Amino acid sequence: MAIADKLPQSSALNNFIADKDFVDCYSAQIQHTEQSIDDLARGAQLKMPKWAIPLLLLRNIIVKPLGLKTTFEGQQSRTGTIKPGEYVNFFHVAERHDNEVIMGGDDKHLDYRVSVFRDNKVPETLYVATWVHRNNWLGHAYLFFVLPFHKAIVRNMTKNIAKQKPPQPNG
Repeated sequence: MAIADKLPQSSALNNFIADKDFVDCYSAQIQHTEQSIDDLARGAQLKMPKWAIPLLLLRNIIVKPLGLKTTFEGQQSRTGTIKPGEYVNFFHVAERHDNEVIMGGDDKHLDYRVSVFRDNKVPETLYVATWVHRNNWLGHAYLFFVLPFHKAIVRNMTKNIAKQKPPQPNG
């Protein structure tokens, strides 16, 4: 189970947060604690709830005429250590720390980051947090409409990542 939580102060995502920015955080107990932060971060896309995929496709259809990003291309991080500049599916990796991967991007309506964080003091707990800075009225409107879906998706995704098994070596 994932619960709404407070992002620990040791998270690098806190460096982004300014007054009036949106921030939420969910946490869950990691079942397979031997996983690296890279394995957990890759789970952010792989463990998205299946019911959310049609919503993301609908989102792309609606926002494309507004000039918002709907495609993400770049070097995918599939194994090993995630590097800034790579992508974890549609998430652009902004920062990678020993216990945190911060992904996201900037658009004309809003800037966002998603943190997959494991506190060194409590390594069996996974935190998934979202930061959003709205740049204009469209960013405010966009967040207003997606927020109920966002919360359900991220809570479910956090629970699924925390339950995932470590990747198995090939062969």
